Amino acid sequence: MRYPERINKILPRVLKSMNFETRFKELELIRRWPEIVGEKIAQHARAININEANLFVTVDNPLWQAQLFLLKNTIINRFNKLGANLKDIKFIIDKGGSFKE
Repeated sequence: MRYPERINKILPRVLKSMNFETRFKELELIRRWPEIVGEKIAQHARAININEANLFVTVDNPLWQAQLFLLKNTIINRFNKLGANLKDIKFIIDKGGSFKE
């Protein structure tokens, strides 16, 4: 007969299996988007998600999409230096306009 395990023994294994540590790191990098790419870019583009080594970024118009496409490798390298494991960036045009707050 097995006795129940203590929660403090089980919980770390469960959290690790759910990959929460990696997801929290990804969310922190998304939050730091303006710091990573600069305020000028952040006025026209916003990181919204990281999924399966892809960074998803919304941009406010096709011109900024083209500009950021040219900067894609630089942005990927900056994120990866901070602990991400990105391979690509997917740009989505947001018809709502600029992201100025």
